[in-house]
Amino acid sequence: MERRIAGNLLEALSDNIVVDRDKCIGCGICVDRCPMDNLRLMKAPCTAACPLGVNAQGYVRLIALGEEEEAYRLLRATLPFPGILGRICSRPCETACTHNEHGSPALAIRALKRYLADRFDGVDAPVEAAIPTGRRVAIVGSGPAGLIAAHDLRLRGHEVLVLEAESAPGGMLRWAIPEFRLPREVFEREIGVLDKMGVRFGFGERVDNERCARLIEEYDAVLIATGGGSFRKLGIPGEDLSGVRHALPFLREARTESIPRVGEKTVVIGGGNAALDAAQTALRCGAKHVSIVCLEARCEMPAFSWALDEALSEGVNLVDAWGPTGFVGNDGELSGIALQRCTGLFDDSGAFAPRMDSCETVTMDADTVIIAAGQERNDMKIEGEVDPLTLQVNGSSLFIAGDAAGGPASVVHSMASGRRAAESIHRLLVGEPLGLGRMVSVDEDTDVPERLRGEIDTSARRPAMRAFTGQGDCGEIESAFDADNARAEASRCLSCGVAFGRYRTCWFCLPCEIECPRKAINVEIPYLLR
Repeated sequence: MERRIAGNLLEALSDNIVVDRDKCIGCGICVDRCPMDNLRLMKAPCTAACPLGVNAQGYVRLIALGEEEEAYRLLRATLPFPGILGRICSRPCETACTHNEHGSPALAIRALKRYLADRFDGVDAPVEAAIPTGRRVAIVGSGPAGLIAAHDLRLRGHEVLVLEAESAPGGMLRWAIPEFRLPREVFEREIGVLDKMGVRFGFGERVDNERCARLIEEYDAVLIATGGGSFRKLGIPGEDLSGVRHALPFLREARTESIPRVGEKTVVIGGGNAALDAAQTALRCGAKHVSIVCLEARCEMPAFSWALDEALSEGVNLVDAWGPTGFVGNDGELSGIALQRCTGLFDDSGAFAPRMDSCETVTMDADTVIIAAGQERNDMKIEGEVDPLTLQVNGSSLFIAGDAAGGPASVVHSMASGRRAAESIHRLLVGEPLGLGRMVSVDEDTDVPERLRGEIDTSARRPAMRAFTGQGDCGEIESAFDADNARAEASRCLSCGVAFGRYRTCWFCLPCEIECPRKAINVEIPYLLR
């Protein structure tokens, strides 16, 4: 229990709120029910850091208590795709975990999410839409932003049509994330919830500006949630040689067709996650030697550090702080790549402007090069000003989200953008102010040591990593938690989030205590008021 000692009756009007941290899941229901506006919720750092607003503390605490099915239902209340994000989320919640401040490994929150998704994959998600509103929304693009926007809008009773240029939904989730990170069956199972909800899809429809204008006339709202554009070329000599490939088409071929052909000596150019995916995919396609060449030093690479560690453990070689200046070939066939040492990435103004040392050069042998240098912006031109809070364009019925709004982002951040746009569209359709209350935070911080529950447990559990066995091995790299390890890891949670009395206006009316779903809060009535 957490409580404070009141020095007088006035202090007792605030300090009489007692919370059992072992039971509290940080849901905030008590705060919502307080008629005197006395209670406030200190969100756990993991929950506050989640771009999608998922109550990480809640489902982790429920796992620790052995209530996994309840944990799954709490997770699904805000996250329609837990099996996807349980595998490929960038884990901002773990970066924010209080354990990091005390030299203890962060809680394995993403792995616990996957544990729930895999264990309850046969349990139906909440898919029943609200009473139909008669409002119609068109969404252009079915990547992460478009998928979650379709889910949220349909759940609120709006008709939703998703238009997709490809032959199937998913965007980069379907075409670019390797099988060893996101198995096809998991992806198909999770997005299948949209069909059950009644979301309609139109495939093979590429929407240009003219088509977009017609959609705006035909629908009550339109969301542009297209992904990035085509792959970016380096623009250096020899890029048209046979054997020079680009990452996105290469990864797509590996996901949809027979195993792509690569040479024994494969070089991947780029320092991001797509470069790692391409390098590890090349190993699985039969390359004997795979190197990643990037301008950044290892500590500056934009790729996730744990993903880089995985690639290196499989035998990928890292050549950091070098950049390509040209490709070498014989009779139109690639034979190598010329490199110069990179001495700096940015100019004095902070703009990306790599500096190369022409006196330090090397040529690497290569019979395949895969360029993973990012994407160009999408061809669709959105004219007008985009509100950064609501993602509305020029106060109209047109909205924009995902990569189309802010450029390439992680899957969870793209989904968060789609969710934010869906909230704005819903408000527009029901006549509510789009920005009301969306910049207000009622969280009150407290000192970290006061939030800790007992001693810090540093004995972190981690899912087992499956060793790469060679060409053709596309099995998942990361294994799932079993029940014992999941509960042991969840039990390390410090229950950082907590409700507390703030304004000393408590009338001891008890709705907070009565309606707490976990019976975690107790309102102590001072003796003089009995």
